[in-house]
Amino acid sequence: MSGKTKKTQISPEPPPRLALIRRVALSLPGTREIQDRHGTWFNIGTKTFALYGQTSGKWILRLPHDRIALLVEAAPDIFAPMRSGSLLWLYVDVTKLKPRELRAYVLAAWRHLATKKLQAQLPAE
Repeated sequence: MSGKTKKTQISPEPPPRLALIRRVALSLPGTREIQDRHGTWFNIGTKTFALYGQTSGKWILRLPHDRIALLVEAAPDIFAPMRSGSLLWLYVDVTKLKPRELRAYVLAAWRHLATKKLQAQLPAE
């Protein structure tokens, strides 16, 4: 063995549509943004509902399993399933979505993890 490890190249470019996703996510009650060596994460407490996958180059959302299956089947060029342990996530190519669609998916991911108390704080649309 040479003792060398392969390092993942992290792009210095900001994630696609970061400004929009940040604006939407941080407008939701209880959300905080976390920056770490793996990239940008949006959490409710310790639960992540949206993050940017540096190695995949795609945003990853946490949605209900049935919705993930439906989206992957309907638009496999935009959506792909991603399993991490027992959790099922959704890779999203945000560059192929309109801003309104992207807002709806970020909100759906937040709703999937937000408590009823937090959801009650959401302003009416």
